[in-house]
Amino acid sequence: MRTKRGLLLNLLLILILLCPLLSGCYDRVELEEMAFVVSMGFDKGPGDTIDVTARVAVPRKLTGGGSGGGGGGAGGGEEVGGAKAITIRAHTVEEALNLLNTSVERRVSLIQLSIVVFGEDLARRGILPYIRPLVRSREFRRTIFVSVVKGKAKEAFDANKPILENTVTRYNEDVRQVGRHTGLSTTIMLHDFVTAVESVHEDPYTGVFAVNEDVKVQAEEEKKKNKSKGDGKGGDEGTEGETGGKGAKQESGEKIKIKGQDISFEPGQVKRQGGNPLEFIGMAVFQKDKLVTILDGIDTRMLLSLRGELNRTQAIFANPYSKNDYITVEIKQARPPQFEVIPLKEPLQIRIHLSLEGDLLGEMAGTDFTKEGKADLVEKIVADKVRARILSLLNTLYHKYQADPVGIVNHIRGQFLTMQDLKAYDWREKLKTADIDVDVNFKLRRVGVQLAPPISQ
Repeated sequence: MRTKRGLLLNLLLILILLCPLLSGCYDRVELEEMAFVVSMGFDKGPGDTIDVTARVAVPRKLTGGGSGGGGGGAGGGEEVGGAKAITIRAHTVEEALNLLNTSVERRVSLIQLSIVVFGEDLARRGILPYIRPLVRSREFRRTIFVSVVKGKAKEAFDANKPILENTVTRYNEDVRQVGRHTGLSTTIMLHDFVTAVESVHEDPYTGVFAVNEDVKVQAEEEKKKNKSKGDGKGGDEGTEGETGGKGAKQESGEKIKIKGQDISFEPGQVKRQGGNPLEFIGMAVFQKDKLVTILDGIDTRMLLSLRGELNRTQAIFANPYSKNDYITVEIKQARPPQFEVIPLKEPLQIRIHLSLEGDLLGEMAGTDFTKEGKADLVEKIVADKVRARILSLLNTLYHKYQADPVGIVNHIRGQFLTMQDLKAYDWREKLKTADIDVDVNFKLRRVGVQLAPPISQ
């Protein structure tokens, strides 16, 4: 009896001694001991190296009052996320993170990472080698955004000066919402990108960032002008601060400095003055993990409509009743697109039926579109223009690049008995000569809250 009681006491004593080891606190790291990387960029370096750019959040600058943004593109205000970007040259992602800790005095962590961007040159060579080590990391989440920078990722980090937001995470969420509203840009999570790469014959896409060099030069000139004024007046008169401060105040009657006469939807070439030098417009199309082309804002709308992901967008068309005037139409997806694909016929047959609807938002000439037949003509013009643009886009993607970001291959899976048969199907070669036809149906639902246009009497 005593032996049994002694054994129980010994077991109880052992359990008590083990309790501190079971708490899980032996390897804890306090928040004050960690440096959170909120965004990362990858560029091709010399030889077999890569340049990894990271922005580390600085908590005191994130929570404090103050700048509230990037100074409206004038070069003032805090950096996004509270810290300047740091660029490390290394052979691998892991080596770059280790070297990053030689200049950052806290342990670098990826648990707050919100976006990864790839420079155009590196993306054309393939980005899967740099994604593999990230998705293996315990700290890495597949819900982060992935994008391509037209040019170098480092340049985008340096040029980014948001108008409103001061954190990278909130900035990325806002960019996503704006893209859903305009249809000129898109965002994709890394999980969806990797899933498309791993799927048979399916190709991914990403959003695009680009630095507008004209706006960047304007911002630098404005910064120099404000600095020279500050040097002349002394004190706080010329210090940089929030947009609208004394140092960033624009002179009355300042000339508009916009180069060129044409309207552009190309990434990095939007005709404008002021604002953030970094633009988010367009779409990067991949063949598996290699970038093949970058689409402009208009083609981005078309591709989103083919994927059934066009939430809404506003487009202009020539007014058929008034020369040199335009009408503005809001376009929305009426129903998901329908696909008819015959893979075993030569050439490959692809038929797409697209249903769109929209509202008349504005017109310049005072045309009354409530009169009989006028709305029908607008519907035909919109449908014809959209169809022509989509056909041009698909011919480029399929015949030239053999890339399928639309996901046409998902509509032929049921026509193959096994996955091996689908893998053996020469999808890329078939796309080169595919016979493509698109049927677009557009319905004008409303003409605005005022039926007849205002006319001067």
